[in-house]
Amino acid sequence: MAATLWFCAVGVAWSLFWMRRADDSARTRMQQALWGVATRLLAAPGVAPGRTAPTVDPDRLMGHVRALAFERWTPADRARARGYLAHTLIELGHDPAQLAFAEGINLEVVRPGTDPTAGDVLLAAHYDSRHGSPGADDNATGVAVVLEAARLLRTPTPRGLRLVFFDAEERGLKGSLAYAQSPSRIKDLRAVVVLEMLGYACHTEGCQKHPEGLPLPAPTTGNFLAVVGDLEHIDLLRAFRGVERPAGGPGAVPIFALPVPGRGHALPDTRRSDHAPFWDQGIGAVMVTDTAELRNPHYHLPGDLPERLDAPFFTGAAQAVLDAVVALTATP
Repeated sequence: MAATLWFCAVGVAWSLFWMRRADDSARTRMQQALWGVATRLLAAPGVAPGRTAPTVDPDRLMGHVRALAFERWTPADRARARGYLAHTLIELGHDPAQLAFAEGINLEVVRPGTDPTAGDVLLAAHYDSRHGSPGADDNATGVAVVLEAARLLRTPTPRGLRLVFFDAEERGLKGSLAYAQSPSRIKDLRAVVVLEMLGYACHTEGCQKHPEGLPLPAPTTGNFLAVVGDLEHIDLLRAFRGVERPAGGPGAVPIFALPVPGRGHALPDTRRSDHAPFWDQGIGAVMVTDTAELRNPHYHLPGDLPERLDAPFFTGAAQAVLDAVVALTATP
């Protein structure tokens, strides 16, 4: 069933490509049809999640956020943040590599897989912040979850796991562009999970906004985690749906999965983070986010502080990410 729907989705996508010069109403109808197929794909049975990750430590997560909650814009401040990351990784027993490019330095830790033909899963977050903002949510929360993965995800799996901290995201995705445009680095990549703000929630009806042109109904209360992925690799989205915990249970965070056709060009808001350069290389990638300014009024502002985060939501989001990454690395 899932394979049949996938071929239908690809057929619609190609039709949409050839209809770019058609009238707007025809394009709109085609887009709606494509997203309808995508919705059915998400509902189809996916890969069994298998084992879940070890339990994340809320105190460690918030400790990393507090340690990084300073403006990380200038070269000196980004070097300070990078020093904290490298020191933490070394304390955890890793040997982080510094990957320099023209505008900055990415950090990478690699855990090889047990099946050399299965490829790697990349888990990443950018560690720089916007000028004038301490960047607690954007993106110290994402960085903290990758550091927690470095502590917890040590058990060998068929697929290898790469942990990458991207530099210069706020300057135009420069770190991820440098990584994704390196043929040697992307050769064995099978999946990319990019974390972009994971710690802010709002709990009143209507506090959650949506980007213009969103084709699927979405919650209007901002207590969910959004996972945005390319339609051609929809199993990445289904992996996140597969590890969703029962509503109302401990650590439960609802997941809203958004499949995007055409590498997001029809919905530009879906291309605003470090997953987009991998989409452009034809590599399956998802962005995991609390939806940024669509719910967080402190986005890119001095008020993006640790005390404004929702710690239980952040903990549940971190657990969902690690559970999904374990499922993805266990699937050859």
